[in-house]
Amino acid sequence: MGLLQEAIFGIVTGSYIAIAAIGFTLIYGIVNMINFAYGEYLTLGAFVGFLAASAIPLPLPVAVVVAMIGGGVISIVLARGFFTPINHTGPVPMLLTSIGLGIAIRNAIRLFGGRSARYIETETTTFRFDAVPDVPIGSVDLLGGFFVTSEHLVVVGSAVAVFLAIHALLTRTDVGIAMRAMGDDESLARVRGIDTQLIRDSVWVLAGVLAGLAGVLMAIQTNVSSTTGFSHILQILSAAILGGAGSPYGAIIGAYVIGLALALSTAFLPSSMTGLSSAVAFAILIVVLLVKPSGIAGTEVREA
Repeated sequence: MGLLQEAIFGIVTGSYIAIAAIGFTLIYGIVNMINFAYGEYLTLGAFVGFLAASAIPLPLPVAVVVAMIGGGVISIVLARGFFTPINHTGPVPMLLTSIGLGIAIRNAIRLFGGRSARYIETETTTFRFDAVPDVPIGSVDLLGGFFVTSEHLVVVGSAVAVFLAIHALLTRTDVGIAMRAMGDDESLARVRGIDTQLIRDSVWVLAGVLAGLAGVLMAIQTNVSSTTGFSHILQILSAAILGGAGSPYGAIIGAYVIGLALALSTAFLPSSMTGLSSAVAFAILIVVLLVKPSGIAGTEVREA
């Protein structure tokens, strides 16, 4: 398989990681917490989408909307039930609570949803491009032919739509401008009359909607099980940190770097070492942070 094909896989993977990473980094930047349960929100969104598309069944676009609404409802309910009451205790108790909540959600999904993987079946159209000259370098094809499926286009197109919508929200709406103000200085935002609790709730709902969308996009692209969210949370965390914690635009860049690193590393690693592809992504993360500790799009903090 050529590098061009692996790059396409990387862009698709980076697309749904980016959607999730935006929600994760908004929680970090505005609510000021690292939510390790966020990976389980993706799993819940994928299962809600699977039930809507397969058990009811609803048309796929409607099932996607149902998964997004389900993600938003789940997120605000969990936030109001577990995080808002301890918001005044600081980031460490909230971090530990999120870890415990994530374990509880994962086991609940396994208990009620079973251990078998789920996959939302779609009518797939494959577009093949075989005209690119194949130039091998050692055992790796430099380019070669490649294919793009309709599922790939749905995932990447959805990501682009999300990026544009988030940009419009943050720059053109009062809620988005209030979110940015809270991210800069919550105390000053409160003095200026911003309802900070309302903005926090809005962030939780938005992050849940994005997690639901990312989860259902995963479910039409690959198998999803009760451990899917847990296996992806470090990639989402890495994308957010790599891009610059708290920066939605940085999270997008970081997600595509992680997605491409995961995909391209499989082209060079022996088949017996493909499990190390995640290590390659984290190695890139470490190198970038050594050069730029605030992340690719993060703001440098000057010492007084």
